Amino acid sequence: MTDAARLRALQARLLARAQQRPPRDWLAVVMAGAEVGVASPEVASFLATQTPHFTLADYRLLLLDEQADLRGRSALLADCALRLRDAGLLTGWRDEPLDVRAEPDSPPLATIERAACRTLGITTTAVHLNAFTVGGELIVARRALHKQIDPGLWDNLVGGMVPAGESEMAALAREAQEEAGLDLAPLRLERGGRVHVTRRVPEGFQSEIVQVFDAVVPDGIALRNQDGEVAAIERRRAEAVVDAIEGDQFTLESALVILDALLRQEGGDR
Repeated sequence: MTDAARLRALQARLLARAQQRPPRDWLAVVMAGAEVGVASPEVASFLATQTPHFTLADYRLLLLDEQADLRGRSALLADCALRLRDAGLLTGWRDEPLDVRAEPDSPPLATIERAACRTLGITTTAVHLNAFTVGGELIVARRALHKQIDPGLWDNLVGGMVPAGESEMAALAREAQEEAGLDLAPLRLERGGRVHVTRRVPEGFQSEIVQVFDAVVPDGIALRNQDGEVAAIERRRAEAVVDAIEGDQFTLESALVILDALLRQEGGDR
């Protein structure tokens, strides 16, 4: 086991990087009367002046959606995302809609192209799986070098976004198959904590809530990436993983997800 004080100190250091406020001159993004994101002055000005869907009021960026329902708001946001892309203010188009919510567990107000979420600071939901061997080692995965974000860094075994209309469990099962060829059906899953990352990133502002899961993977199960997004899968002692996290070899999100599990182990929760 790894010393709990060391884990807590490392977690505190990472949280200082992971939980930051938006720049003071950025504007809240509002739809259906709720603040759902935050936009840079450049993005806010573009949407308010170059599209018919947004306006500025009281230093907030308001979606003009008084008569719109979920489908209508989604159509407005789809048009805005395309305009942002064509103007060079949005990159990495994924053609993957994500839900827009006022609160993490509230019903969706709209859907929006995944690549637009950070441009508009919209909170996304992700699921991550800490996979342990029967002997207590962690199974970790290295991100492919062609990944747009954090290429070549290490992750916990499984992680990914929850798309619009998909449950957390369905998303986790799909990602486990794609990233590791792992069938979750026979495994006992343990729900861990939630990690909320809020920080400035090159694409805009990241607000991502990660639901943590743990599982023990029986010996003899072959793990093999299926989608080309993972360069290597390895089994490592927990102490070695913590050393690597301290050396910034893991993504920020996965580091916090792993620490969530290790601290629960230290506390006797697993």
